[in-house]
Amino acid sequence: MSWPRPALIALAVLLAAASPARADESRSDQDEAREAVERGAIRPLEEILAKLRERFPGEIVKIKLEREHGIWVYEFRLLEPQGRLREITVDAATGAVNEPGGD
Repeated sequence: MSWPRPALIALAVLLAAASPARADESRSDQDEAREAVERGAIRPLEEILAKLRERFPGEIVKIKLEREHGIWVYEFRLLEPQGRLREITVDAATGAVNEPGGD
């Protein structure tokens, strides 16, 4: 199974998902996230994906990067080989995985 193409598609959707009414606000959120990666405040998506590939089989169908209570988190929706949809949240600064009801 190959994750790179679906992950890249999901990332493209994530970056293009700004609604017209919030385009300026979303753009500044994207800039803020990019700057956080450049400063080392959050880990790059590629690094997080590499860890997820090792731990979780399946296909990523959605990726979001957002702030929750002042903390950057990556949210992934993963379609497992058995067909179950799983949500995995990763602390973007530490790479720690938090799976509600998971492992």
